Amino acid sequence: MNTEPFDLLLIGGLVVTGEGIRRADVGVRGEKIAAVEPDLRAHPARETVDVTGLLVLPGVIDVHIHPVYVDDVEACSRVAAYGGTTTVLHFAYARTGESLLEQVERMLKDGQARSRLDFSLHGGLFEAPRQVSEIPRVMELGVRTFKFFLAYVKQGWYTDDYHLLKAMDILAERGGMAMVHAENGGGIDYLEDKLMRGPDARRFFNASHPPALEEEAIFRAICMAEVAGCPLYIAHVTAARSLRPIRQARAEGRPVFAETCPQYLTLTQEILEERGALAKIGPPIRSAEDRIALWQALADGILSVVSSDHAPKKKDPWGDFLEQPYGAPQAETVLPIVHNEGVNRGRISLVRLVQVLSENPARIFGLYPKKGTIAVGSDADVVVFDPRREFTIRAENQHSAAGYTLYEGRTVLGWPVMSFQRGHRVLWEGEVVAEPGAGRFLPLLETPPMSPL
Repeated sequence: MNTEPFDLLLIGGLVVTGEGIRRADVGVRGEKIAAVEPDLRAHPARETVDVTGLLVLPGVIDVHIHPVYVDDVEACSRVAAYGGTTTVLHFAYARTGESLLEQVERMLKDGQARSRLDFSLHGGLFEAPRQVSEIPRVMELGVRTFKFFLAYVKQGWYTDDYHLLKAMDILAERGGMAMVHAENGGGIDYLEDKLMRGPDARRFFNASHPPALEEEAIFRAICMAEVAGCPLYIAHVTAARSLRPIRQARAEGRPVFAETCPQYLTLTQEILEERGALAKIGPPIRSAEDRIALWQALADGILSVVSSDHAPKKKDPWGDFLEQPYGAPQAETVLPIVHNEGVNRGRISLVRLVQVLSENPARIFGLYPKKGTIAVGSDADVVVFDPRREFTIRAENQHSAAGYTLYEGRTVLGWPVMSFQRGHRVLWEGEVVAEPGAGRFLPLLETPPMSPL
């Protein structure tokens, strides 16, 4: 072993990766992990941190962040860091009338100047007929994943089948991947017009966004991706029946990857009655039966990733429901919520937790093994997690500018106590100490694995 001192040495912890759990010390040198061995205490180190009794996990990679609302790029990176995330993938949205290339360039510059965490970007197309042609130039910047909306026809964000297949064709030729918000937009718009009227509109929100229309859009996107030979990533899966086409595609070995989010794993549609429009999310939070099915799919490997879908927005919870925006703040609570409701309740293992929060995101988006694991040569992105620490989540102890959390008053067992990115402190003594601009842009140039994870 190299006798040069480590820059950072974590001793006494339980190291968890996607391959297993072991008692090991972690030595860092030059922003990389230099050693993962049972006993490195005698090795010289410039800084030694005793993490005895704590879990040492790869830093969380949150691949679904929206830095375009009340939390911007800098704020999103800070909020996510409080929860143990060390890498974020932001959506750079080009809205109607905007240039996709210009919006990606703008967010790239903003992130390089102000992000506290390492970051990558997805392109997001609100006006596909105009913006699809820009995809090749955007890919030259190191962006290879692009999101298309199969919902929101009335808002003008919808991507029709012609332009979805055209985009998938372009991406397949260049080693990219399509991402979809999968709901049948026309059907939902009709049901909203039919059902959601008057002061009780929220009571019909789920009925106007039925799981059947999510399943239909997922199936259609999978078929289109098959025709184009394009890898496909399905965002925020919410329902049991939506899993059917995903399960079939994965059984056939197609490059189809799907995520769900903590809100769908831990909440049910009754929260609309409790919190009003604060819980208006697209697709909706669904039934207890759907929640059970999502956990099983996560354990079975049908779902590969858990991400936050952090979309913090100001709302009037009891105002006109139709006028309130979609989305909720989630980035800060991903790790502790999924650990508490998954690991502590026996739904998934610690190893599976690391796979869906760190390793699989890194593999799917071309960052592995630079990110997503604790191994010699990988970036020293580590979160130290105390599985015995109780924490009650309240709006007052959260850091999003949204000013609320859907987990108000919920006590979890297990909370991140420190984190490091490339060996540098990020979360320390309860505060984010990484400075704006400390994060680096991570170009996504590799194609995803062709077989499902």
